[in-house]
Amino acid sequence: MSLRALSRQRIKVIFGIMLLFTVAIIVQLIRVQYGPYAPVFAKRVEVAEALENEVTPTRGLVFDRDGDLLATNAPMYYVEVEIIQLTPTSRREIAGVLSQVLNLPYDDLRNQLEADWEGAEQYRIRLRRTTESGNNWPIIVDQVVADMLNAFLADPDAPDLSGLDLVPAPQRSYPVGALIGHVMGFVNQLGEGYFGIEGYYDDWLTGQAILVDSGDVPLQASRLPDTPAGVNLVLTLDLDIQQMVTDILAEAIEDSGAESGQVIVMDPRNGEILAMVAIPQLDPNNYEPWLPEDGEGEEEEPVINPIVAGQFEPGSTFKVLTMAAALDAGVIEPDDIFVDEGVIEVGGVQIRNWNGGKWGPQTMTGCMEHSLNVCLAYIAVEKLHANLFYEYMEAFGIGQLTGIDLAGEVAGQMRTPRHPEWTDADLGTNSFGQGISTTPIQLVTAVGAIANGGVMVQPHLVRTVVGPEGEYWPQTTVLGQPISAEAAETLTRMLQESLEGETNFARVAGYQIAGKTGTAQIPDEFGYDPTWTIASFIGWGPLSDPRFVVLVRIDRPESSPWGSVVAAPVFHDIVERLVVMLELPPDDLPQDLAAEQVE
Repeated sequence: MSLRALSRQRIKVIFGIMLLFTVAIIVQLIRVQYGPYAPVFAKRVEVAEALENEVTPTRGLVFDRDGDLLATNAPMYYVEVEIIQLTPTSRREIAGVLSQVLNLPYDDLRNQLEADWEGAEQYRIRLRRTTESGNNWPIIVDQVVADMLNAFLADPDAPDLSGLDLVPAPQRSYPVGALIGHVMGFVNQLGEGYFGIEGYYDDWLTGQAILVDSGDVPLQASRLPDTPAGVNLVLTLDLDIQQMVTDILAEAIEDSGAESGQVIVMDPRNGEILAMVAIPQLDPNNYEPWLPEDGEGEEEEPVINPIVAGQFEPGSTFKVLTMAAALDAGVIEPDDIFVDEGVIEVGGVQIRNWNGGKWGPQTMTGCMEHSLNVCLAYIAVEKLHANLFYEYMEAFGIGQLTGIDLAGEVAGQMRTPRHPEWTDADLGTNSFGQGISTTPIQLVTAVGAIANGGVMVQPHLVRTVVGPEGEYWPQTTVLGQPISAEAAETLTRMLQESLEGETNFARVAGYQIAGKTGTAQIPDEFGYDPTWTIASFIGWGPLSDPRFVVLVRIDRPESSPWGSVVAAPVFHDIVERLVVMLELPPDDLPQDLAAEQVE
C-alpha cells in the first residue's frame, strides 16, 4: 500500500472514531433530557440555579490609640453537610466522630443528620449545638479540629465521613481578653456584634455582604466578586492606662471586700475615654457566662458594661452639680453663710446630714467640705426652686443618653415636676444625689463640663476610622454649656479647698486637684438597704489645664461604707500614676523646667 493510501486510511479511522464519540454524546444528551433519570437531573439543575452564597468580607480590626491590637479574626470553620452525599454509614460515623471530638450529644447530632432535609427542600445544612444558656448555635471548630477532620476525609481507611464539609468562618479573637471586654462587647457565633464597640459599630466593622449564585460549575463558583471591606477602628483607649487602672481597682476591691467596681478616665477637653474598667471582668473570648439564662432566676443577671448600662444613685458626688447650678444662677456666693441645724423638712420629709449632726454656721465651701445634705437641700428648695434646679440638671444631661459610641447605654432616671409621681420631697433628696439615678458615664460627662470651663462634650471611644477610602477622624461634639466659665472656675476652687478638709486620701503631691466624695445608699423594695453602700469619688486636674476626669465607684465594700475611705485612695493611686503616663509636670515646677520636662 502506498504512503498516500495509508494516510487516507488513517484519516478515515480518526473520523470514524470522532463520529462514534459524537453519536455517543448525542445519545447521552437525549437520555438526560428524556430518559428515566431526566427528572432527577432537572431537579439538581433547579436547585443549583437557586443556590446563593452570602460572601461576607473579613470583619475590621480594632486597635488602641498606640496601635496595640484589641480585636482580630481567627481561622474557624462551620461544620456543614451535603445531604445528597450522605450514606447510612456516614450519618452514623459523622455523628460518632463529632460527638467524641467535640464532646457533643450523639443523639442530637444523629437526629440532625437523619431529618428529612430533602423533603424540606434543603440540600445543605449547618450542624448546630445547644449551649448551657439555651441558645442554639452553629457548630464551629478551630484549625486543630479542622485539620483532624480533614485528615479523616482524606484517609480511605478512616471512618466514612461522606457529605461532611468544613466552611471557613472567621471568628472574633481578642488578644488582651478580659482587659477590654466590657468596652469591646463580643461577636456571637452568627457573626453579629453585641454590646460595646462590637455592637455599636457592627455594620461598619462587618462591611457589605454580597449574595452570589453558587452555581454548579467550579470555575464559575471560584470567580467571586470582591466584597467591600469592613473598616478598622482605632480607639481612644490607652492599653497601658487601662491595665494600670484595672490592677489598682482589682486590688482595692479585694482589700475592701467589695462586690464590684468601675473606673472611668476621660479627657474633659474632647471626651476621649482613656480607660474604662469594670470588675467583674467580661472575657469576650468566652462570653457565654454573661448571657441571660432561660427562665427567671432569683438573682439579677450581671450587667454588661455597667459604666453605660448600670444605673445607681450617685449620692454626694451629685452635690457638685447642685452647687454648680446655684453658682451659675447667681443665687449664692462661695462665702455665703448657712446655719446648719442638722435637719430640714421638705414636702413633709425630714432630711438630715450623713452623720445626723449639726454643723452650725458654714460657708458654701464648708457645706461641700463637710458634705452637708441639709445645706444642699436648702439651696435647691429655697434658692433654686424646682423649675430652675431641674432646668440645670437637664442641661447637664441627667436622665438623658450621652450618645457615647457603645451599644447598650441607658439614660438613668430623673423625675421632674412634670412627672405625675413627683413630690416636693424629691427636690430635697435629689439635691444630694438620692432618689435620682445616673450612669457612671453620665456623671463623668456632666462633671467634665465643670472641668472644661462649663462646656460639656460628648464622651467617645473611637479616635480614628480607617476604611478603603482613607482615614476619618471624628470631631469633638459639644453637647452644650450648662454653666458659665466663671461659675465652673469658682466651683473648681471651692472643691480644691474643700477637698483638703474632706479627705486627704485623694490628694496627689505636686498637683492641684478638685473633687468630691460620695457615699450612696442602695435602694431596695423596702426603701434603702441599711447595710450596704456605694462608695465613690470624682475628681479632675491638673487645675491649671485639666487633662483628666476620673470617677471611681466601688459597690458594697465591707471594710468601710464611706467614699472618703474606700474610693478616694483609689483615685489617688490612679492619678499618681496617670500624671506620669500622660507626662504632666507638677504644678509647683518652675515654668522653664516644666517646659523642658514636657519636651
